[in-house]
Amino acid sequence: MRPKVSVIMPVLNGERFIGEALQSIADQTYRNLEMVVVDDGSSDDTVGRIQAFRDKLDIRYLRHDAPLGIAVSVNDGLRHATGDFFAFLDHDDAWFPEFVETQWRYLAEHPDVGMVHSDFQTIDEEGRIIEESVAICRDRQRPSGHVFRQLFMDSFIVGNSVLIRRECLERVGLFDESLRWGDYHLWLRIARHYKIDYVGKVLTKYRQHSSQCTRSTTAKATDAPPVPFQAIQKLVDAHPEIRDELGEVTVRHRMASFHFDVAYGWFTSGELANARVCLRRALRLWPTNVRYLALYASTFLRPSQARAARDAWRRLRGEPEFAARGRMTQ
Repeated sequence: MRPKVSVIMPVLNGERFIGEALQSIADQTYRNLEMVVVDDGSSDDTVGRIQAFRDKLDIRYLRHDAPLGIAVSVNDGLRHATGDFFAFLDHDDAWFPEFVETQWRYLAEHPDVGMVHSDFQTIDEEGRIIEESVAICRDRQRPSGHVFRQLFMDSFIVGNSVLIRRECLERVGLFDESLRWGDYHLWLRIARHYKIDYVGKVLTKYRQHSSQCTRSTTAKATDAPPVPFQAIQKLVDAHPEIRDELGEVTVRHRMASFHFDVAYGWFTSGELANARVCLRRALRLWPTNVRYLALYASTFLRPSQARAARDAWRRLRGEPEFAARGRMTQ
């Protein structure tokens, strides 16, 4: 019998989309699957949607009486999972039927690789395709192997495309529950010890929609630093040798980029005062960055000029027509 793959799905009020997500798991060509759904205190008919799949999937259902957060939910799922490999699927995303088969076969053929991820589609809330292939549409290729340095500089892994060997989590631990979402932090910890490879096939669907909030990188300008910034800070504090490996300037520039991303989110939504606050934080870490300085100057434009500047920035960054912020920085 093939090894068991445990699929962890955290959900909070997911009745609208969870049926599609569960059906995509039921349709997998790889059959030895265990489904661990962690309901983080839903008040809608999420449980009813899950019950409808009892005859199609091996489902273990866990429920929190009140919302505890995505990291706690995923960790609860992992502690109850019995598989040899782990995959994660948010309730509003979906897999293509060959996802698990492709990723498992890759790991089986590459025993020195601890984790694998893939290309993916973006879709809107109605399921319409925004980008057929993120790698092609954004002209971004992903590295394979010992990718810690590249991953430190660019959060290029989407969580719903990942398959991880159990031994990786036994070695590095679970998600950090002090972070609002800990994907990036965990991938970096794995990359310190294992090869992470990329499969250049579109195997998953990543949904972008207006009610999407669990992983938003945009926060109030007066809030704590962005979650990816916190992830890097925690990692460097735990492994101070990283500053020597990568260089202090590189670390500072990477941390500045997270403040810039939040600032850009405020800028595109017209919240120019908040954008200035975040840009000042970015510039304290990277004061000579011309792009940061240009955006900072743009926040002082008149409203009509600012709108024109926002359109120019979007074209410059090659953003897709759908402008909602994603749950991860891709």
